[in-house]
Amino acid sequence: MPAPQRFYFVLLNNTLPLDLAGPLQVLLEARRAGQPIEIHYVSAEREQIMDGGLMLHQLSPLPGQLNTNDVVILPGCNDSFATYDSPAGLVTQLWLKEQARYDPYILTICSGAVLAAKAGLINNKACTTHFALIERFRRTFQASKVADNRIFVQDGKLFSSAGISSGIDMTLHFVSVQFGEYIAARVAREMLVYFRRNGQDPQLSPWLRHRNHMHRALHQVQDLVCSEVGGSHSLQTLASSVHLSVRQLSRLFKQTLGITPGEYVSSIKVAHAKALLSRSNIQIEAIAEACGYSSARHFRRIWNQYELLSPSQYRQAHQH
Repeated sequence: MPAPQRFYFVLLNNTLPLDLAGPLQVLLEARRAGQPIEIHYVSAEREQIMDGGLMLHQLSPLPGQLNTNDVVILPGCNDSFATYDSPAGLVTQLWLKEQARYDPYILTICSGAVLAAKAGLINNKACTTHFALIERFRRTFQASKVADNRIFVQDGKLFSSAGISSGIDMTLHFVSVQFGEYIAARVAREMLVYFRRNGQDPQLSPWLRHRNHMHRALHQVQDLVCSEVGGSHSLQTLASSVHLSVRQLSRLFKQTLGITPGEYVSSIKVAHAKALLSRSNIQIEAIAEACGYSSARHFRRIWNQYELLSPSQYRQAHQH
């Protein structure tokens, strides 16, 4: 069993409650889904008062040394520029600067980007923050590449979200990067939220598309396809998995989802191929095999039904 990935919520006075609770809930649901996640609440001080007056007690100290697989989460704060220049804020800035050498993942929610920028973590990197802070952020941190009108932005190991509830979207995206789209989609369904793949692509992900129904057998078929993307998933196999005839399953898909089982399977396989293309240098033949296709030629034939760009062109345009 792999070692747990460590997530550190860095807390200060005036932390916005949903900036903490939203991403935390995503991680808790991912852990319940079997992912190796270890959660820590750390601070420069033992106690903090969140925005709204909720007291946080017995917080752990800022860790001495992170590693490259650790994740630092910086929730936003009310009156952020002043809060981050408080004594505890200055200690936290120094700690972040020291930890940068170990290259952990950095996730900022809302005005948490201000803290990261003050620590020099956003120099020459693309990022975003709450719309009300964009202009001041741009003037103050001129070395950053802050983007307007984005839900969240990823630049290498830096992930930043626009504000409060968008921290949920960003953390879902991070879960999809670390643990797979199926786990992120499962978490999103449990939390009853959309699973948006990135800030430039607000439409519903194929992993959640066609899920707005209450038919248990169809959900079971969809879960099977999503959890075993590399399977062949013949119509007969899918029908047998839920004790339906091929004719019954085909009719239910058409009536309930408006598509055929084969179309659903192909959409998930292509979505998985997109993720592999954008996050790895795996050869096209290996991607075809990972998606359950008998050959790269077969994979490309299905791919061309969904995309104008070739797989290689898609990789060049979307690789992080």
